[in-house]
Amino acid sequence: MRNFLKAFLVFLIWAFLALYKNCNTNDKSAEITSKDEKINRPKSTTKKKVDTPITKKITPVKVTPIKPPAKKTKEEAGYFTFNHKFITNAQHTKVLFPKDFNYFKDSIFSFLNKNFNKEILIIAYYAPNELLANNSNYGIARANYLKNKLSNYGVNKKRIQIKSIVKDYAYDSEGFYADGIVISYKNLPEKQRVEIEKEITNKTLYANFGNNGFQPDRNLVAYTYEVKNYLKQFPTKKISIVGHTDDLGEEEANYTLGLERAQSVANFFKKNGIDKNKITVSSEGEKKPTVTNNTKANRAINRRIEISIK
Repeated sequence: MRNFLKAFLVFLIWAFLALYKNCNTNDKSAEITSKDEKINRPKSTTKKKVDTPITKKITPVKVTPIKPPAKKTKEEAGYFTFNHKFITNAQHTKVLFPKDFNYFKDSIFSFLNKNFNKEILIIAYYAPNELLANNSNYGIARANYLKNKLSNYGVNKKRIQIKSIVKDYAYDSEGFYADGIVISYKNLPEKQRVEIEKEITNKTLYANFGNNGFQPDRNLVAYTYEVKNYLKQFPTKKISIVGHTDDLGEEEANYTLGLERAQSVANFFKKNGIDKNKITVSSEGEKKPTVTNNTKANRAINRRIEISIK
């Protein structure tokens, strides 16, 4: 019995060892097989995706350098340019200019006649110590001096504005300053335009009369341009010209004299481009004086030509 147990125990040990050996062999075979698969596995034909930076095609933009605005010339800025300068003096408020500088009056006169919607602005400078009574100054006095010059030349006063600006400047050794006046132009304000229109449509002319003639002056020239421009805006309107005289002489002769003077103005209008079909001429002679004819000055007032446009 004892031998049987010994033999059975040996059998169990042998079986266990055999079983252990067999399991260990299988594990190694599996490991070898796994390695072989890795070695013998065919490589994938799919390339691994590699992240690459996105490059977008950028069309170059043409950059044009911004040019600074060109400096305006005096004409573009609304200033008159002359070959000479207005001269002021430390001792008085007159404006001085050489004889050959008289063309400035023609320039302004012509400009306003061609530009009915414009007016001029006379700007006069004065030094801080150049003050006058009644809150005035040398600048205002000088601008008014020049305004009167232009008005006497035939420029409508309502189209002349004035302004004074204080400026710290020095006169030369003889007391003169050559940049004391500038003249600009600008659009006529609506209020001024309405006032001028009233004058155009109801105008009384006092001019140099001969015995029976009429001598046109620059006031009539300027007025003629105003009438032409006005009729361009209102082409259906008509002009009435009526002659008046004083009471010297016979009534019938004065009627004829008034008619001749009115006709002279009508002829001047026609000569300067106003349609004759828009003009009617008549005379009141001495019948409608505005003042009594008891003085020479009053008689001059009664010798007039009245123009209305309706």
